Amino acid sequence: MAIDEEPEPDRPQSVYRGEDDPRWRVTPTKIVVTIILVAAIVLPLLTWTYSRDSPRLFGFPFFYWYQFIWVFLAAGACYLCYVLLRREARAHQAGHPTTLTPPTAPPPGDASSDVLADNPADTAAADQRKAE
Repeated sequence: MAIDEEPEPDRPQSVYRGEDDPRWRVTPTKIVVTIILVAAIVLPLLTWTYSRDSPRLFGFPFFYWYQFIWVFLAAGACYLCYVLLRREARAHQAGHPTTLTPPTAPPPGDASSDVLADNPADTAAADQRKAE
């Protein structure tokens, strides 16, 4: 599809256009989420924070158990960010209900829509109507 063409009518269209789209709006929640994710990525990469042998935990050097703890901390941070963003999206949807409803029937004039593929009698009746 070229830039100047209209979108296909059978595709679901977004209620929001351009700057009205809440996914691209910078909010305090998204700033907090960004800080949490950046911290979860950058802190384990700072080698000076764990490049030592002590303290040991169950005989394992600090380096090993510190990195292993970050696996769970990063997973928890991702889940926390997901919950924060989901809460923000639900709050936005509650304040801005969509006016679009999904279609419950095929588009008018679609002859193939009233034919059941598994019923040969309906298929024969549809073929007869098309022949007329």
